[in-house]
Amino acid sequence: MKNFFISLTLITIFFNSGFAQENIRELQILHWNDMHSTNTPYEVKRKDRKTGEEKRYTVGGTSGVLGYINKFRNPNTLVLNAGDDYQGSPISTITRGFSQVHLLNLFNLDAFTIGNHEYDYSWQSLDSALKLANFDYLSANIFNENLNRLEGKAWIVKEVNGIKTGIIGLNSPELLQLTLPDNMGGIRILDSDSVISVAIKQLKAENVNLIVLLTHAGVETDKLFAEKFYGDVDLIVGGHSHTPIFNAENINGTYIVQAGSRGRWIGKVNLEIDIDKDTIVSFSSELVETVYDQSINDSNAENIVKKMLADIEPQMQEVIGYLETDWKRSYTQESNLGQWQADAIRKRTGTDITFLNAGGIRKDLPAGEIKVVDIWEINPFGNNIVKFEVTGKTLKEMVENNLNISMNEIKNAGSSDKLVVSGVEILYNPDNFEADGDLLVSLKVNGDELSMERSYSISTNNYMAAQFRKYFGEVEQSINIINTGLIDRDVILDAVKEQKRINSVLEERIKTVSN
Repeated sequence: MKNFFISLTLITIFFNSGFAQENIRELQILHWNDMHSTNTPYEVKRKDRKTGEEKRYTVGGTSGVLGYINKFRNPNTLVLNAGDDYQGSPISTITRGFSQVHLLNLFNLDAFTIGNHEYDYSWQSLDSALKLANFDYLSANIFNENLNRLEGKAWIVKEVNGIKTGIIGLNSPELLQLTLPDNMGGIRILDSDSVISVAIKQLKAENVNLIVLLTHAGVETDKLFAEKFYGDVDLIVGGHSHTPIFNAENINGTYIVQAGSRGRWIGKVNLEIDIDKDTIVSFSSELVETVYDQSINDSNAENIVKKMLADIEPQMQEVIGYLETDWKRSYTQESNLGQWQADAIRKRTGTDITFLNAGGIRKDLPAGEIKVVDIWEINPFGNNIVKFEVTGKTLKEMVENNLNISMNEIKNAGSSDKLVVSGVEILYNPDNFEADGDLLVSLKVNGDELSMERSYSISTNNYMAAQFRKYFGEVEQSINIINTGLIDRDVILDAVKEQKRINSVLEERIKTVSN
């Protein structure tokens, strides 16, 4: 008997010395981002890999996203949203975002990071709407000097299944360049690295097992965060760049996920955490497409959205024209949709030139009927059209600066907001960028060579005018901006009604030549 107790004691000591079973717990994270008030399900298409046949089917909407989240939700789940639920449909604009907070309240969210488009109706509107939120909203790097506080909480701690998760919320470091200055008076952007470092220190003091960055900064910025903080940050759940990450990025053990945009997918992350060692034992992630399924979609959410839209639907569903060719937008290339809109604005304003930003065009449209709602969704911002005059010398400076800015952004970030033009032809040599040579080869205005002394009139939207340096750099001439009183969306609605049948052909207005 004595030998038995000695053996039992040795076995106990043996297991307690490091060979005991680890204390491993499971955690699921469901996430989505950049919904852009796509509250109703919508049609997408893709080609069958085997047959090449094009398939059309319906995805998303508030009812779809909520339905799929509820399908996978379990007691070990955190639900996270990485921002930009505002802006994209008429109801968001009409209610100044209040519709979106009301719908987000249906999700039993654990955390929401404020996105840049949440500021599209001013910080005051955002602050008022968020007072109605039943969820934690985060913004560690946005300080509101008007209120003398952060816009939202810097971080929160959530305990699920015995796992303490610290969640830090961050917006883009470029927030002030992504929004209208008039909406951001008194908003200051704090240094992201500094606030992350402070948050990590505080969360460690609270003995969290897992640290998550919930960011609205784009996948390239998320990669930079991972490279700097991989020793402490376990997971980055991102938004802003609309990137569907089907296989999680892994940078030195820090995982990065993002779920595309407009509710087409939700992200599903499954983790096993050793809560004694605060380490991830296993990790898997996937994107689940929110294909419409009556048994999955949330009927209550669907009814709430229908009631929201009841008063405006008859007006929005009015057919005002017919599109003979698909309207396709592009952030990085010229597009027939962008060119048609620029032409329409130049015609309406009577200017020599129109410049628009490709990033302001938010939706493609297939050939067929054009409804009022389509134009609202293509141009959701309701920007004012402004105009100004410059000399040929200044116009040349503007175009040269834009080319250099664009090439730099492509080099550093992988993409750049393409300049949409009407009334000009630009020829440039990208080979001269690395050689510090002249990028601009020639510039024509309405078919004529640029005259350095002549004055040229330019129309654009108030966002580009307010962010002049972002797109056109520094110029010597003082620019006098005149508000035309026109709204871009109204101009496009009128142009569609006037033309009725539209056949948009893509032209090469910005051309390259190689050494």
